[in-house]
Amino acid sequence: MKADTLPSRSIRAYALAVGPTAILGLPFSIYLPPYIAEGGVIAVGLVGLLFTITTFWDGVVDPLIGTMVDRFKLAGSHKSWIQLASLPMALLASVLVLAGDALPFALLLFTLLLFYSCYSLYDVAHLAWGAALTKSADESSRLYGAREWASKFILLAAFAAPAIAQLAIPGLSLQGRILAYASLMLLALPLALLCIRQIPLRQIKPEPGIGWRQEIGATLRFAPLLGLIGVQFLNSLAFGSLTALFVFFADGVLDLDDRSSLLLFCTFLGGAIFTPLWIMAARRFGKPVTMIVMALWLVLLLLGSLLFTPVGLVQALLYSTVLGSGFVGLIFTYGMAADLMPADRQRAGRDRTGFIFALVNLMQRGGVAVAIGLSYSALDVVGFEARNAAASKEALHWLFAGLPSAAWLLMAGLLAWLARRPELHPARR
Repeated sequence: MKADTLPSRSIRAYALAVGPTAILGLPFSIYLPPYIAEGGVIAVGLVGLLFTITTFWDGVVDPLIGTMVDRFKLAGSHKSWIQLASLPMALLASVLVLAGDALPFALLLFTLLLFYSCYSLYDVAHLAWGAALTKSADESSRLYGAREWASKFILLAAFAAPAIAQLAIPGLSLQGRILAYASLMLLALPLALLCIRQIPLRQIKPEPGIGWRQEIGATLRFAPLLGLIGVQFLNSLAFGSLTALFVFFADGVLDLDDRSSLLLFCTFLGGAIFTPLWIMAARRFGKPVTMIVMALWLVLLLLGSLLFTPVGLVQALLYSTVLGSGFVGLIFTYGMAADLMPADRQRAGRDRTGFIFALVNLMQRGGVAVAIGLSYSALDVVGFEARNAAASKEALHWLFAGLPSAAWLLMAGLLAWLARRPELHPARR
């Protein structure tokens, strides 16, 4: 190993530090809304409004958090930001899990906004720290690949815990299932805080003010960064539309409504199994080219299902696992963001790592939000009824295969342009 190469132990420590945000990310967004609605304190329609407001809040607070991480120096920099966010994030998550179904609208909204602000601070600081650590495109593939692989295994545990608890305790309430999965934080958070002590520190050069006008101007003038933002949005749009329709697909097309949670679990299992192969491919052929292959692979699987629809539980489990093998886009987008940092730093005259990762994260959430709205609007157009999904079987199948495929094909075209950009092949410090 070269003397200046990031040690494997540092990469492992960095990857394991993603635990708290992995646990409180996707699973929380799946379990929390129905849990709040079940309490009856807030009307179902207001639950949707609640999470819509939090999405708009992300649009304001994420760039602010990014510039704060870039411009304000704490002792230990990225490490200190993570430590600062950890305890409030855990305490607010505990309040939401233990009493979220009993809080009035205003208090619940305030709690959610604080929680997601702490979550964003932890996540952006962690991502920016990774970019500060890597010195080559190969290292960024290793580092963010390890982060994504760790996330997949943590998500497997997060989705398995409620299922195991429900089997062990028949009749377990939704709150009980959320507690079973959220209790993993008792292990993940101390482990993350221990791991960040093993990661090399990278200092931040402090700068005055927020500088949003300069940040936005520098972003709009850097075409490869705009391309990457588009890639992240389209990938999230595709993934979001697929997950939004997955339960209906399992019911109406596969006739396996009672096994939809198991099929969804298998998609994460597929991602965990295949992630090392995607990492090796990205290091060998480059991130844009490998991500194009990933997109075309997913399009082939989705459109292929129109010709050869899985029949029975075994085929559906295999199909879900193989389909999940392509749900690894963050390896590439986060890695490409890190690869663009040297060119962006040279153009802007300052480090903008936190701000850029905040934008990339914002595009991820925005893509999923648009996907949900688009998917449900399309279901309404075709006359879909959730209580009788099989009646719209053909239209549902075309939507499930067609919406994500269209987004991934557009993304592949954008990636083909990005692959030719020299800024993605940096000569690091």
